[in-house]
Amino acid sequence: MRKKAQGLSINTIIIAAIALLVLVVLSVIFIGKIGKTRVEMDRCETNKGRCVFDPGSECAGAYDIVRYDLACNNDGDSEYNEGAQIDGVCCIST
Repeated sequence: MRKKAQGLSINTIIIAAIALLVLVVLSVIFIGKIGKTRVEMDRCETNKGRCVFDPGSECAGAYDIVRYDLACNNDGDSEYNEGAQIDGVCCIST
């Protein structure tokens, strides 16, 4: 007796390839959105802070926590955190 081999049909292979392609595209979109969200969360203004150049005098009073890890952009260009002398530091209120 000979056994006949049973293979996958062409339709099944095409549907699986399309499904895999859709998953890859969705993954790329999702990863890109996560990156943009992370950048936005690291901004000083998002955390209800204020960017200043002199945290010793300008953070006194309502803004009493200095956060060097949050992104500031006091010089107005598109680059954040070019350094405390250029973009300032973030002061957050308690």
